[in-house]
Amino acid sequence: MNRTEIEEFRTQATKHDAIRDAGLIEPDTLVICRDLSYGPHGVDNLCDIYYPKGTTQALPTIISIHGGGFCYGDKELYRFYTMFLATQGFTVVNFNYRLAPEHAYPAPLEDTNALIHFLLKHHDTYFIDPDRLFLLGDSAGGQLTEQYATIVTNPKYAALFEFTVPNIQFKAVGLNCGHYFMGEDDTPQEAFDYYFEGVDPKNIAQQFPVEAHLTSNFPPTFLMTATDDFLKDLAPRLNERLVKLSIPTLYTCYAQDDGSPLGHVFHVDQKLAIGKQCNLDELAFFKQYL
Repeated sequence: MNRTEIEEFRTQATKHDAIRDAGLIEPDTLVICRDLSYGPHGVDNLCDIYYPKGTTQALPTIISIHGGGFCYGDKELYRFYTMFLATQGFTVVNFNYRLAPEHAYPAPLEDTNALIHFLLKHHDTYFIDPDRLFLLGDSAGGQLTEQYATIVTNPKYAALFEFTVPNIQFKAVGLNCGHYFMGEDDTPQEAFDYYFEGVDPKNIAQQFPVEAHLTSNFPPTFLMTATDDFLKDLAPRLNERLVKLSIPTLYTCYAQDDGSPLGHVFHVDQKLAIGKQCNLDELAFFKQYL
């Protein structure tokens, strides 16, 4: 996409998401810590942290990476979704990261890494449990979740990046309607030219496809898609790859009981019953690894 097309995409997506969230109210059962600065990039490096009122000790902690094709989205558009996760007994981190084309790859990974360092430094303040961390994301955020979890679990792969990865483990990850196999089916530059603009092709060739760097140390994985997700064919392929590595994996392709369409990142819609069920399924999977 060129910049004009990106702006049009952003405009249409904003309208869609406004309709999705219209009438929703933030729960009054949470402590909501807004606009915490975790890095040097202004509004692009702000996060929110949510946890249930009355919390007195560290809770298992979910870090959510929003979607948006690497060029759209922010924490505000994911607040109702991530707040719901927090109402289920978790501390939840919802954050902005730098977007393309203004910021090229690997800016979102650098920001995710900076966020983790921030959370480790301030875990006592926000009831974060560094020993019970979970990472999830959808669409582009699903790709980033897969990639960052690979960086954390494969030291040889981590060595291909300039940032210093903290000594952490994710108890499990959630990969929701993600864009996987970038660089295997085509070159990443062809799929997302605006995301890789100006990036050294040698670095891209070394770092993609991410799936070539998966190891048996990859975290247990909740993997889902939907009947009408335009990326739905990628999830079963990734499931096969994870199963071959003996990664505990729960793969589901969600469908409406009445056969009506169920699209991309349906689980973010807090008005959709099957979206809520998907989110509860994911949390139940996570709770197996507490």
